[in-house]
Amino acid sequence: MRSSRFMVALFMALALLAFAAQFVIDFTPDNIAASCIVLASSLAILLYILWTQAIQTHPLSTFAIFGFCVTSQLGALLAQSASGVSLTHNLRQPLDTFAWLALFQGTAMLSHALYRTFSKPQEQQRPNILRAMLQRFGLYTPPTVGTLWMLGLIGLCGQLLGSISQGAVGKIGQSFAFVAWAPFLIPMFAAEMGRAYCDKKRNYTFLFIYIGLIALLALAANARGMMLSGLMTISIFFMLRALRSLQRVTALQVGKFALLGLLVAGLSIPLSDLMVAMSIARNSRATATPMKMVEDTFYYVTQPDKLKAARESATTASRFESYDETYFDNPLLGRLMETKFHDNAMYFATRLSERDQDRLWDITGDFLWTTLPDPALKALKIKVDKDAMRFTMGDYLSHMGGAGDLGGYKTGSGFGHGLAMFGIYFPLIYFFICPILFMAVDVLSYRAAQGCVFVSALGMLGIWKMFQYGITTESLQGFFMYVVRGVPQNILMYLLTLWIARTCANALATLLGSERKHPARNRLVPG
Repeated sequence: MRSSRFMVALFMALALLAFAAQFVIDFTPDNIAASCIVLASSLAILLYILWTQAIQTHPLSTFAIFGFCVTSQLGALLAQSASGVSLTHNLRQPLDTFAWLALFQGTAMLSHALYRTFSKPQEQQRPNILRAMLQRFGLYTPPTVGTLWMLGLIGLCGQLLGSISQGAVGKIGQSFAFVAWAPFLIPMFAAEMGRAYCDKKRNYTFLFIYIGLIALLALAANARGMMLSGLMTISIFFMLRALRSLQRVTALQVGKFALLGLLVAGLSIPLSDLMVAMSIARNSRATATPMKMVEDTFYYVTQPDKLKAARESATTASRFESYDETYFDNPLLGRLMETKFHDNAMYFATRLSERDQDRLWDITGDFLWTTLPDPALKALKIKVDKDAMRFTMGDYLSHMGGAGDLGGYKTGSGFGHGLAMFGIYFPLIYFFICPILFMAVDVLSYRAAQGCVFVSALGMLGIWKMFQYGITTESLQGFFMYVVRGVPQNILMYLLTLWIARTCANALATLLGSERKHPARNRLVPG
């Protein structure tokens, strides 16, 4: 059996087992109905991957749809079943939420099928102007190992600038901080290109040291996302690679995969404790030094009573407070899954009055204007107070629904926002939004002269966020910001830092007298 078919079959088997487990865990009409919806939605995207060439010809956009299914539906079914918890546990309106999520996924799949029909590459067709220009600037050229390490150092500097400075310097640092994960691409390029790419033993040793450094910085800054980003980037890319691979799976590979699954399951418990410890230590982040944050985190990890009390406090809050984000017992899963955020936003969207909906239109317009820089706003004579907009759409929907004040930076849902504004017509609107999102995502992949479609280094760097938010965002304006500002800005910052890193790496290699390895440039054809 080929790797791609094995992966699809594995996900199907896990989904069916988790579905069967829900009959034992909670045999109530609502839970079984919700489980049926999630199973049907999950099988739909898996069969789409199995029966079409979508994952081969348009890997990133197809993977984004699959990622939405995993992070909002299938992942919830697997995680809750493995924990012995009902799928509908602590959701405000589980049937409505899962039905809407399945509908939006089906809409995205239908739109994607149509999009693939019109964007199918022709063998002799020349690349369009945009792709040819990006190829010329080096977006689709695999970086050398030295360049990846230099990108990582630049990204670390950006992380530090973003954490210690709140002004313009901090914003500049944050804009290129994402390349800090560049060294994590070394295993990916090594897997794609083989031994000729790098000395695996030496670079993997450095990579483990780098992981430790990132972990310490994450503890010092109390940034849980920073700690997970690198490892999640590697894991999710290799999932995509396995879903696309046409190589046959051997018994040895299945055994290694099973051992890896057991290792991940075993590490989830201590990682969960670490996430809770970091959340407790966060209470003193404003005044504590970085070293003190590290010490406090390790202290709380060794205090099971305090960890238990923190978990019980979160559970109590979910039962009695008007707003909560608790769905999984394991906080690590809460960082990876979006189910609860969609449920909250969709629930509060149903509680808005006509007057609230009118105000929502106004505030959405203001949010759209704030995406423009101040000079542009002044030139257009648009009066928007950006300081007064320091809240999220998740804040606004919950506030209008009677669950707290603004300013908490709650995570929202673009689907909940859209339903609040357009009601049952939003799926139709979303159908036409999807091709724009797909084009923005797929520009980060390219088809080489031999016909294979590859993912660029920038696409690899953003694979985790693409998996989570490739076809959904926190709000409606998030769709606009992602296409108009997010993707172009990331491309521009990546190309700039790539040029700096490549120049520095070549200069260092020349100074040390070492031989530079240049990955073969793939002649671009339409992808």
